[in-house]
Amino acid sequence: MMNALRTASSLLVATAVVLTFAGCTDTDARLKQAQAKIAATLPAPYYEDLVTEAVDVEDNRLVMRIRSPAGDAARTREAAGFDLLKQSEQRAMYELCALPEIAPLLDTDAILVRRFVDPKDAPFFDVELPARACSTPPADAPAQP
Repeated sequence: MMNALRTASSLLVATAVVLTFAGCTDTDARLKQAQAKIAATLPAPYYEDLVTEAVDVEDNRLVMRIRSPAGDAARTREAAGFDLLKQSEQRAMYELCALPEIAPLLDTDAILVRRFVDPKDAPFFDVELPARACSTPPADAPAQP
């Protein structure tokens, strides 16, 4: 009886490990597909003079790099209203949920990231949204088309 329990326990652990790695592989493959599809459309205007110039996969994160051609990250982080700007960009993350390239990520552990940088690659800030959160946007999130 004890041997049967040990065998069953070993099988359950092995199954859990396989399923965990299969999920990671699936998320990774979906991230790479989304990255390739979005990269094919870049560079693309983001807002005013900001440009989405690249998209990368970093672990389970899909990172979209948005460049300000004339901004200075250090000065901007010290400016009045910086926190409001960052909060606004955090709410705007829900706009990504409507993109067809993002749809395959919605049931994965992927995290969507917008990274804002200045001309010297100094970061203004990152905003993140777990792809799963697309199914439950907050009341103040931008309307999805």
